[in-house]
Amino acid sequence: MKMEKIDRKAEGSAGKQFAHFVKVGYNRARQVTGEKLGTAQRTEYDREFQDLCNRVDKHAFWANMLTSKVELVLQPNPAYRFEDFVTEKLGNEREIRHTYTEQLGICMLNAGSDMSSSDYGQALLIMGDYENRMGEAEHKMIKQAFIKFVKPFMDAAAKEGAINNERRTLTALRLDLDAAKNRVRAAKTADEMKELETFVDEAQKKFDEQYEICREVLEERDQANAEMVVHLEDLCEVQVEYFKAATELAQEMCSKVLNRPTKGKAPTRKRKDSSSDEE
Repeated sequence: MKMEKIDRKAEGSAGKQFAHFVKVGYNRARQVTGEKLGTAQRTEYDREFQDLCNRVDKHAFWANMLTSKVELVLQPNPAYRFEDFVTEKLGNEREIRHTYTEQLGICMLNAGSDMSSSDYGQALLIMGDYENRMGEAEHKMIKQAFIKFVKPFMDAAAKEGAINNERRTLTALRLDLDAAKNRVRAAKTADEMKELETFVDEAQKKFDEQYEICREVLEERDQANAEMVVHLEDLCEVQVEYFKAATELAQEMCSKVLNRPTKGKAPTRKRKDSSSDEE
């Protein structure tokens, strides 16, 4: 008997919670519809808070765009980018692959080895060695750019979810507050108005508390966003270091190819036997 009473109480409590949830959802939906139609008043955020939200939203949008474009430069292959994305989500390290420049260098070295007796083969061997070294410099640049630019922006983007949750909660509480205020305005008697005003006071208190929480979270994010400029500086330095190394290697490669020992020498050909000529 006692267990049955407990079960009935639990069922009754769950039923009340569900009814409250449905009622709150209905009031919010009605408030949203009224705002869109212009028949319901709404609480406006102050200008400073709205500007703060706009700054954070703009930074999040452009941070995602910049990160995707930098990753496109670092890894042009979309299949590899998707594979790296999945790897990151699983918490694993990205696979180390040969860059396209390294692949070109390896191909030239293989071709040069196969034709090493010719001037053409010797030129390929020289170029292949330097292309491979430029590919290694490029690989270093890709790794450093990911660590110093892409990864920090990805980590920052991962924290956007918590901020958005706080803002959604604020929006929901704002709808509750405005719905309560509109019900007070629609009250037909003084007693009804007085009763409804208690709901307004409760909703106002919850809204004000969440408003301050959101403000603190957004200000912290805004400050962190301003400090992200250091990663742009890091990306500049990484690129300068790479292009400087690549330029030096390319100039040295060009000099060695143009001044190779085998340049202008005819390939060795087999001579015909003199006895066969006499015959």
